[in-house]
Amino acid sequence: MQKSHELKRFLNILERAGSLKELYLRALPFFFEICNIDKILFFKFSKRKNCFDPKLAVKKSEALKIIKDDYENFDVDKLFESEFNKKFRILGVKCNDTVRALVGLFVDKKVKIINFNNIAGTQLKNVLREFGFKREILSVPFVSLGEIVGFMLIDICEIEHVRCYVGAFSCALGRLLLIKSLNNLTNIIETQKEELNRTDIVCQIGKTALTIAHEMKNSLVGIIGLFGKLKDKLGEDEKAVKYYQIIDKELKKLYDFTLDINKFSKIVKPREFQPVDIEDIIDNSIEMVSAFAKDVSFSVSIDENVSQVLADKTQLEQVFLNLFKNSIEAGKGRHKVKIDVSVRLENNNVVIRIKDNSGGVDEETLRSMLKPFFTTKSYGTGLGLSIVKGIVDNHNGELFFRNVDGGLECVIRLPLNLGGGENGR
Repeated sequence: MQKSHELKRFLNILERAGSLKELYLRALPFFFEICNIDKILFFKFSKRKNCFDPKLAVKKSEALKIIKDDYENFDVDKLFESEFNKKFRILGVKCNDTVRALVGLFVDKKVKIINFNNIAGTQLKNVLREFGFKREILSVPFVSLGEIVGFMLIDICEIEHVRCYVGAFSCALGRLLLIKSLNNLTNIIETQKEELNRTDIVCQIGKTALTIAHEMKNSLVGIIGLFGKLKDKLGEDEKAVKYYQIIDKELKKLYDFTLDINKFSKIVKPREFQPVDIEDIIDNSIEMVSAFAKDVSFSVSIDENVSQVLADKTQLEQVFLNLFKNSIEAGKGRHKVKIDVSVRLENNNVVIRIKDNSGGVDEETLRSMLKPFFTTKSYGTGLGLSIVKGIVDNHNGELFFRNVDGGLECVIRLPLNLGGGENGR
């Protein structure tokens, strides 16, 4: 009758546990009531990490003082914050190799007895000794749906009469783990739904913005052309000349903005990549930027093993133009701008490094500079580097920036073999 009452009480504890933590803390100490043991070390299997994590360590003397025979209502946080449990949980953070060794030694679908003296490894013995194990150790697995979902290490005791308790705890643990997995899956599905909805909205906004930018560009061509003809009508009026220059500057900024929007929207992956001369592309880009930037010097170093890359020539030129322009604008007004370009072959990748002497950027800018519309300048669209990233992505490449001594370095990795068939199609 007493055994039946204890089992009913245990099942009630399992049923009321609403979380994994509550299940461990309320149900595991109950084994002190039915087994002649002094301590419990409990490990739970983590699907996310694909390993067993140390979750709870309880001493009988500490636990019974806190529980006071009220398993349903005692303060679980007090038990969780005990020094014995803290020491055990730290084991999972600082001693991963030891935990793996413990798991390898004790985990089995059947109850296992390990003789302390037969354990190999001083560190493993020291850890077990630290938690009070000096002789034989009993490993009790918790199996749910044929899988080990956890196990506990306890002192040697008569285990046969508590098998139903172990089975009940295994079922409760498996049920809560399944609920947790279902909740995680539901959250992922909901997040993906929201993401799809946001993507659809952004897509519609993007299409609208592109249409507006296209119409603005067409109108601005006419406005800028007609406005230019007014210059001859200004005469000697200084105020009129000043206003003309301001309006002319702002109109050109607006026109450049519409051009960037159009470029950004048209970054499509080329149907075919062709072998292109990387040196030729760099030289052409330097020549083009030198036309509007006089106080800049370039240093180019290309590995003799790299003559051609599979790429879209127009898009790759756009990459160099935007990056050179970015470096020039970053160093403008401070000193003579110096840009070093190197191209090397590294592990089947063509690695391009573009380094300037702009002084570098702060950490926030470094994290955000590839985001569309992010800019630290008082002018510009903030799309230049986003265009660069889109092109590099189209070439199955990688792009990142880092601060180096005296400036900023852009690193681009392009694969030698873009895959897909002949000519990288």
